[in-house]
Amino acid sequence: MRRFLSRILLRRNTLIALACWFLSSFSFSSIPSEQWFLITIGGSPVGFVHETSSRTSSGQGLSLYSTSDMKLVINRLGAKVEMEFKSSAEESEEGILRKFANELKASLLSTKSEAIVGGKTIEIRAESGGKSYSRTIPYTGRLLGNEGIRLLSKKALVKSGDYIEFQTFAAELGAVTKGSRKVLAAETIRLDGRDVATLMVEEFLEAGGVKSTAWLDRDYVVVKQEMPTPFGAGIFVLTDKERALAAAGGGELPAEIYGRSIIRSNIRLPKARDLVFSKLKLIHKNPELGWPDIKNAAHKVLSKDRETLILEIRRPATPVPARFPVTTTEANGEFLTPNAYVQSDAPEIKAKAVEIIGGEKDLFRAAVRLRNWVSEEMTFDLGIAQAPALEIFANRRGTCLGYATLLATLARSVGIPSRVAMGYVYALGIFGGHAWTEILVSDTWIPLDSALPSSGIADAARLFIGATSMIEGAGSFGGPAAHQLFGFIDIKILEFAGADGRKIAVSGTASPYQVNGEVYENQWLGIAFQKPPGAAFAKLDAVWPDSTVLTLDGPDGSRVELRQYYLRPWRANANAASEIFGSLGIRENAAISERFGLPGYLGQSRSKAALVLIDRPEAWVLTVEGKNASRILEQAAAGLKFGKPH
Repeated sequence: MRRFLSRILLRRNTLIALACWFLSSFSFSSIPSEQWFLITIGGSPVGFVHETSSRTSSGQGLSLYSTSDMKLVINRLGAKVEMEFKSSAEESEEGILRKFANELKASLLSTKSEAIVGGKTIEIRAESGGKSYSRTIPYTGRLLGNEGIRLLSKKALVKSGDYIEFQTFAAELGAVTKGSRKVLAAETIRLDGRDVATLMVEEFLEAGGVKSTAWLDRDYVVVKQEMPTPFGAGIFVLTDKERALAAAGGGELPAEIYGRSIIRSNIRLPKARDLVFSKLKLIHKNPELGWPDIKNAAHKVLSKDRETLILEIRRPATPVPARFPVTTTEANGEFLTPNAYVQSDAPEIKAKAVEIIGGEKDLFRAAVRLRNWVSEEMTFDLGIAQAPALEIFANRRGTCLGYATLLATLARSVGIPSRVAMGYVYALGIFGGHAWTEILVSDTWIPLDSALPSSGIADAARLFIGATSMIEGAGSFGGPAAHQLFGFIDIKILEFAGADGRKIAVSGTASPYQVNGEVYENQWLGIAFQKPPGAAFAKLDAVWPDSTVLTLDGPDGSRVELRQYYLRPWRANANAASEIFGSLGIRENAAISERFGLPGYLGQSRSKAALVLIDRPEAWVLTVEGKNASRILEQAAAGLKFGKPH
C-alpha cells in the first residue's frame, strides 16, 4: 500500500518557490553579451543560469534584448526533480521594461506566459496544454527592467549606506513589485582564481519577500548572489560554461541540510486526521525574517514576539447546505475562473466532475465526492514538481500539489469556488511542507485534503501559511509568508483535541515516550507495549517516512515492529486490511474476533506474520519477520495494550 503519508509533498512544493525566488531575486545585466552562472544550495551544485544580451533598433528606438535560461536538477528520496525556466525581456535604452516572456517546464508539459507593458496596464497571456488564458493588471509609474536597475545602481550606489528604490514586473511571481538595493560594503571577492573588486549590496523585492546579497562588479553587473532557502544558502556565482553545465546533472542535498525543512514534532499525535483543535508554539530560527500575517479564519494568534508565536487552530464546522454552481461575483471571480494551471474550462475535466458528483445538489457533499475520487485515482510521484491540471488529469500522477490542483480544478469546473492552500501538516512525528485544497462555502473557506484525507473537513493538525487561485502560475507559492517560515521555524505542540473534543495539554518538559524496564509507554498515542521474552528494544525514534513506532530485536533472530498507518475513511475495514497486507507482501489474511476492542485481521507468509487492528482513522500493524513468526506474533500481541491518550 502506498501509505497516505508518502503523499505529503514535504518540501517538494518549496522547490517551485525556490526556483522562483532565484529568478525574481537574481538580476542579470546587459553589459556582457553572454554569462554563465553556477547554482549551489547548501554547497551542492544543483543547476545553472545562462544569460545573453544584445542591442538592436526597433520601431520604438534602440532596444535591449536579454534572455535567461535556468535549469535546476535535484535528486532526493530516489526521485529526480528537474525544472527549466526560459525567459526573455525587452527594454528601452533607458531600461524601461517593454515586454517579458517566460516558460516553465516542471513536468511533461510546459507553461508559457507573455507580458506586454502598456502605459497603465500589463497584458498577460498564459498558455499550457494548448489552452490560453489572458488577464490585465494595472500599474502606475515606471517599470524598470534589469538594465534599468543596473543604470540606477550605477548612478546612485557608491559607498556604504547608499540606497535606491525601484519598481519592476516580476513575471515569475505575476506581479508588479517594489524593490530596493542598499550598499553594505566594498569587498574584493575571489572568482575563478582572480580577485574582483565589488560592491556588496542587499537586494529586496516585496513580491518575493526574500532578502538577498548581491556582489556588483565595476560595471554594476551581478557576479555573485546569495539568498536563504529552506535547504541552506542558495548561491549564484559567475563561472565558465563547462562548470555550469556540469551542475545540470543534479545535486544530492546532504541529509542534514535537506532535513531542515522537516520539523520533528515534540510528541506523536494520535488520530491526527481527526484532530479538531491544536495549539502550536512556533519558534523562529531566523528572527530577522519576521512573522507573516497568517490570514485564515481557523487560525488565531494568541501571542507573538520576535522569536515565538503561539497559535490556536480549529477545524471549521460542517457548513450549512449550499447550492452550486455559485454565481460569479467580484469577490469570488478569481476562484471560479480557469487559468493556465487550474484548467477548469477543459470539457473532459468538467464531464468527469459531473459524473463523480452524480445527483448531489449540496456544494460541500459534492466537493467531498470529488476529494474522494482524487484520493483514489492519483498516484504519488516525487519527480513531478508542478504540472497543469490537464496533465495531472491525463496521467493521474503528482505530489500533493498535484492532488490539490486537480481537486481545485474539478471543483471549479462545476461552479464551486476553489483555491490551493500551502503550509505545514503533521504526519508520523513530523511537520512537513504540504498543499491542499480549499472550497468557498458562503463566505467561509473549507479545507479538503485529497492526499491526507479526513472523513470530511481537513483536520486541525496543519498550519496554513497562504493560498492562491493559481492565476500567478509558478510563483503562486513564492510569496513572503513562505519565505519567512519554510526551513526557518520549529513547531511545538502545546495542546490538542480529537473528535471527542477532549483537550490534552503537552508540557514543555514532556517526553515523546518512556521505557520503564520491559515496557514501552506512549501516553500521547495511548499505547503500552511489554516486550516478549528474549526481545530487546531497538529503534524507538523513527519518524516520517518511516511509519514504525517501535522496533524490537526479537527472539530467534526475528524482528518485531509496531507501525501506525493512515486509512482512507471511506474504505471498509476488510479492504483496508487487505491493502496493508499487500504492502507487506502478505496475500492471505483472515478476520479474527475483536481484539483490544478493535476489529482485527491476521495474515501470514512463509517468514512473516502480521496483525492489523483497525482504529479509525488509523490502523495499528504489528509485524514479525523471521523464524517462528506466528508464535512470536502471538507473544508480542499479548504485550500490547491500548488506552486513551492522556
